[in-house]
Amino acid sequence: MADAKTLLQKYVSDMIALESHIAQAIDKQVKEYQHEPEVTSQFATYATTIQSHRDTLQARLEAMGGAANQPIKEGVAAAAGVAAGVINKFRSEDVSKSFRDDFTALNLSLISYEMLHITALSLGDRETADLAARNIKDNANFVMYIQKIIPAVVLKELKENHEVTPDASAIEETGKLMADIWK
Repeated sequence: MADAKTLLQKYVSDMIALESHIAQAIDKQVKEYQHEPEVTSQFATYATTIQSHRDTLQARLEAMGGAANQPIKEGVAAAAGVAAGVINKFRSEDVSKSFRDDFTALNLSLISYEMLHITALSLGDRETADLAARNIKDNANFVMYIQKIIPAVVLKELKENHEVTPDASAIEETGKLMADIWK
């Protein structure tokens, strides 16, 4: 059985791996979607935020006596890679699908930060709990941003990439659906 310090170091190390993989995917998307200035701007902001998370997690791990260069946990790394990056290699270049992949990876980070927060708080490590709370809020904002804009992004892609005439009112109805389910 692991002691409290070892357990917390493992959770923080897992978060470093997850945030690193999310950062890689978002950095790639910033470069790929330069033709979409609003997307690139928002992605660049989030890429900087995610990199900051990784850096503060590494500093926290070192302060806890762990090594910031510990091996990345294979399970976390694989899940994040599939969720946010690997899929990109096998599909079209739709912005909406990149957003979907980010949404998936970021939601994995939300539950992971929640687990880190409860673990740190219950084991008396307020500093780590506070770090988890700050980072989860940033990632939740990114998730909400994606959820808010995805209907318009999908509609735009339908118009530009297919021989269809989508009904623009679907954006409002879909937005309402999503707002209603999270009440």
